[in-house]
Amino acid sequence: MKRDFYLSKAKILGLTALLVLLIIGFIVAEVYMLADPGENVAVIVFFSAVILLLIWSLFLLGKNFMEKEANVTVSEDGLTVRGTAGPGFIPWEDIEGMLPYEVHNNEFLGILLKNEADYIESLPKNKRRLAKINLKTGFPAFNIGLSNLKEKKELVNLLVEMQIPFYIPTNNKETPEKSNPPKDKNLPS
Repeated sequence: MKRDFYLSKAKILGLTALLVLLIIGFIVAEVYMLADPGENVAVIVFFSAVILLLIWSLFLLGKNFMEKEANVTVSEDGLTVRGTAGPGFIPWEDIEGMLPYEVHNNEFLGILLKNEADYIESLPKNKRRLAKINLKTGFPAFNIGLSNLKEKKELVNLLVEMQIPFYIPTNNKETPEKSNPPKDKNLPS
């Protein structure tokens, strides 16, 4: 058994269209201000920086759109998580469970590992830095971003069917409750 889960190309196209509109809007505003720069120099510099940031984001979205490999692969041997901060292959025996959470309307499944530090240290420098930032902000080092997955409910259902423990956050952040939710209940939408 092997199941691949891909990023939603439709959502990526929607974000791309939004970014293109924002870039055009900022360029038009900047050209308008360049006609009479006067006191607008700081705003022009700010708009230029925003345009560059939006173009960089557009490039990253384009890379995601062209990606042929699945973002997440579930097999009988383990879980493979690809992407910016993905650790790659993780055997099931190293996975303690999953922690569903949401940040600014973006849904995630945190991957709770028995030997998280070993996985962090084996990463390239840029991925290691991202994993450590996740830890410093109180989240698991490795996550599956559900918001842009095409079949997020199917992924969660498959993990539940495979009896991967889910930890449900309680009021006490230090000790989340361990749970195996029934199929289709308490799942991210």
